[in-house]
Amino acid sequence: MLATTGAPQIGDLDLFADCTRAQLLRIGALTTGLHIPQDHDLIREGSLAREFIVIRSGTARVTRETDHGVTQVADVGPGDFLGEMALLNGTRRTATVTATTDLDVLVSSVAEFRSILEIAPSVARKVRRASLARTSSMALAA
Repeated sequence: MLATTGAPQIGDLDLFADCTRAQLLRIGALTTGLHIPQDHDLIREGSLAREFIVIRSGTARVTRETDHGVTQVADVGPGDFLGEMALLNGTRRTATVTATTDLDVLVSSVAEFRSILEIAPSVARKVRRASLARTSSMALAA
């Protein structure tokens, strides 16, 4: 994984669109840009939650193990974020996320993720809303 270049700026991503310039600067200091090669697993179902990921460019596939084998849950791309459910709920990862193209991402540790939520209430609302919706849809699919 290498440092990223050429991907959209943090303020161009929907998750951070309502942030002030000062908030964006602080959030930028709490994220690390990485390049992820195609076919690499960003998150593995059942693993410990150690990071929050925001996709800047590229696409990935979200899958889950079911009684019927591996099931595709979603395709995600620029502006989508991953990993919040396990971080918010203190659980293990509930899905596997695999890069379907090369990706440029922003990654935050658990502590950095918590700081971002404190710094930017608009981000916290979006993340919590998405987590609730994802939890509900997973419960319906189970």
